[in-house]
Amino acid sequence: MAKAYQLKAIERKENEKANHVKHQGFIPAVVYGPGLEEGNIHIKVSSVDTILMLEKIEETTPIQLVIEKENGEKYNVTTFLKTIQRHKVTDKPIHADFYVPSAGHKMHLNIPIEFTGEAKGLSRGGILEVHHHDLPVEILPKDIVEKFVVDISGLDINDHLTVKDLNISEDIDVLIDPEEIIVAITAPNVDTIAAESEEEGEEA
Repeated sequence: MAKAYQLKAIERKENEKANHVKHQGFIPAVVYGPGLEEGNIHIKVSSVDTILMLEKIEETTPIQLVIEKENGEKYNVTTFLKTIQRHKVTDKPIHADFYVPSAGHKMHLNIPIEFTGEAKGLSRGGILEVHHHDLPVEILPKDIVEKFVVDISGLDINDHLTVKDLNISEDIDVLIDPEEIIVAITAPNVDTIAAESEEEGEEA
């Protein structure tokens, strides 16, 4: 599993009003999912910590909530951020839902793709076309990776990579056609080349 991001939280009463929570510098949140035996947990998390977290995590990042009870005791719950509600005017987070999957049940996620290297076709005037920036998958929690890293340095003009070309574990079910193109290096536009040639001729 990908490295977890740690976030502090405090248990709250279900009937605690949202405005009261916000005035304390927190946002209300709920922890839910099939991995919880005792039902939903109502919590509040620091607004500042939540904003910082959103800048650093992906949909695939496990979030370890360190939850403090009223009596001061603490316990950990590994979750994933399912939804974040934002204020319509300020765009600041106002509510969060954290999901706890069951260990034996697959999740639907979009795993981002990180392209590395510089395609050799680019130095020859080729154009980089990215068709997918992430991939929808069905995956067990233990098999989740933060991202797929794809090396494109070997791609020349008119080369491309499809889903089946990627080095993806057999434990991960990709939910799009294996023949779907992920990234391609296309030939430069003919009109563009002609225009550049004309400009060079005029300069000469």
